[in-house]
Parts: sequence; C-alpha cells; structure tokens
Amino acid sequence: MAIGAFFGLVFAQTPAVPLIFLNRRFYFRWCSFAMGYYLLMVTCLLEDLLGIKIIVTGDDLTKDKKRSLIILNHRTRLDWMFIWMLHSRFKILEQLKIVLKAELKRIPGPGWAMQHAAYLFLERVWEKDQTTIQNISGYYKSCQQPLSLLIFPEGTNLTSLSQKKSNDYASKQTSYNQAYNYCLHPRLTGFKYLLKTMREADILDTVDDITIGYEGNIPEAEIDLLKGSIPKTVHFHVKRYNIKDLPETDEEIGEWLQVCWEQKENRLKEFYTNNQFDIQSKRFNNEQIESKMRFKRRVAFILWTLFIAFWTFCIFSFIKIKFYVLLVCLFHLIMDTFANGIIDFVCQLDANYRHHQLKQPTRAIKQD
Repeated sequence: MAIGAFFGLVFAQTPAVPLIFLNRRFYFRWCSFAMGYYLLMVTCLLEDLLGIKIIVTGDDLTKDKKRSLIILNHRTRLDWMFIWMLHSRFKILEQLKIVLKAELKRIPGPGWAMQHAAYLFLERVWEKDQTTIQNISGYYKSCQQPLSLLIFPEGTNLTSLSQKKSNDYASKQTSYNQAYNYCLHPRLTGFKYLLKTMREADILDTVDDITIGYEGNIPEAEIDLLKGSIPKTVHFHVKRYNIKDLPETDEEIGEWLQVCWEQKENRLKEFYTNNQFDIQSKRFNNEQIESKMRFKRRVAFILWTLFIAFWTFCIFSFIKIKFYVLLVCLFHLIMDTFANGIIDFVCQLDANYRHHQLKQPTRAIKQD
C-alpha cells in the first residue's frame, strides 16, 4: 500500500502539477481519478488477500452518487481504510475526500498523494481551520465535480483514554444525556461550520450517516494488520438525509448531530450483542454488483502491480528517472516548508483567482 501510494504520487499525480496553473479543474479530476484507482487496488488487498468480508444494511446508495457529507463513528485508526470497501460498491472512490489531522499531510508518499487528491487537513486550531475550510470549499466548487467528504465528528478514535475524556467533557455540557461506551461524543463546532460552508457553496445534496462495527478482531493501528489482527467481517449501517430536511441554524444542527450519535450508541450496543445491525432480510445483497466489483478491483490490482514493476525497472535502469524522483521529493518538501503543502498552495491560488474575478468590472450591455 505504501509503495503503491508513493509510485502513484511520483509518476501519476506530480506530472499533473503544471495543470494547477493551466486548468485546475482537470488537475483536480486527474488526481482524484489516480487516487480512486489506487483505493480500488487497496480494496483488493483487503478483501481478496486478507479475506475481509463486508455486510451493508440500511439505505442502498449504489445507484445514487450524490454530493454528500459522510459522518462516521471512529472505532479504530483504520476505519477510513475499511470504508473504502463500502464506497467501492457505491462507485464514489474517485469523489471521496477525507477530513484528516494536518500531521498526516506531510507523510512522504501517502500524505503528499492525499494533498494532490484534495483531502481536507485540519490543524485543530479553530482560526486556521475556518480559513482552510472556506478555501477548500471554494476550490471544490470551482472544480465543479461531484464530491463526497468523510468526517469523523468524534475527532479521534475510540480508546479507554479518549472515552473517559469524552464522557467527562460531555457531562459538563447542558445537553448531556448519557455516558457512551461504544463511541465518543461528537464535537459540534467543526461539523456545524463545515456543513454550513458546504451548504452555502452549494456543493452538498445529502448527509450520509454511516455506523461501522467489527466482527472478530478489531485492529487498532496499522501494525496490528501485520501482526495478523484482521477483522472477519466489517459491518456498515447506512442512513441518508437530504440536505433540505436538515435544520438551518447552528444550534439545531448541533442538536441533530447529538441525536444521531445517541442513536449510533444504541445501534452499536445492539450490534456488539448480536453481531449484526439489522435483520438478515434487510442486508444489501446484490450479487451482480459484487461480481463486477470483484473483477474491477482485481484488474486494478494487476494494473497497479505492473505500474509499480515498470517504474521500479526504470528507476534502477536510468539515472534520469532517479534524478526525477529526487526532484519530486524535494519539490514536495519545499511546498510543505514554504506553502504548508501543495493543497494549501492550490486552494490559495484558486481563492486569489476567484477574488480577482469578483473584482472585474461588469461589462456594460450595448443598447440599440
């Protein structure tokens, strides 16, 4: 996975950098396509190599690729990787973006690749994050492409320490209802601002509330997969809300999210008692879609393997390719140091362009 991300960054995404100045919309589409195909390859590793099964209940979104904000409980650090298996069925891997902590953007290879794919990185400093959300929402709108943005409203994954901190903090709030055992209390400020900004930018059709649960082992971190701690089955329960049905004010949105999380806590409690979110008859089960996805992800795995093998041969055979790889790494290190990353540079460039366009005088209409 790490090698594939690095090769995709160097030989698929970075060559598109000149398009930042020539055609940002096409740059966005190309980098999103490259990331989406990489994620499809990863689902092959998860499902066909590790043998992880998925079960989906709730709303069937396989025929409806809406612009969406996805909210998910954060059980482990790997939730965002397992949800790729779900979204491959919904055919939205290309349009999927994830809200992540800013430290991840500087990881050589995967972090730089996620920047090119326009993932949203937050510093957890509210003044900075407000500007970041505004700029990237404007960039999403400028690119005029379908978008699905995944956010973990809990802010961090579930551990004994984070659970205690979350319950202690929530107990001091006037809206406190109960201590949570299966998820953390959601953080309201960031979610409310993100929803409001996306709604005002008119880049949002739905909010998809997804609950994830694990049957068998629960890997807490990447190293656990290497140690063989692999879940037998990952369960997803999906509920879609039309943006028009959601409340308008910040206070009401916060209350709505808290109700969602109360329902999620109860749903997870039932799940870890019965190992299922819903009765058997309500499970998503479309063998035709499963067969197509199985074929597509295996083709993606073969092509990505050939892609890696070809460029590995070139790196070892040609000094110019070695020099090019070195330049790519230096370029991204410079962008991280002086521009806070390629994604911040692109968003600021796009914001400056939109500001310039707004200042252009309106042409007078000629009259006969």
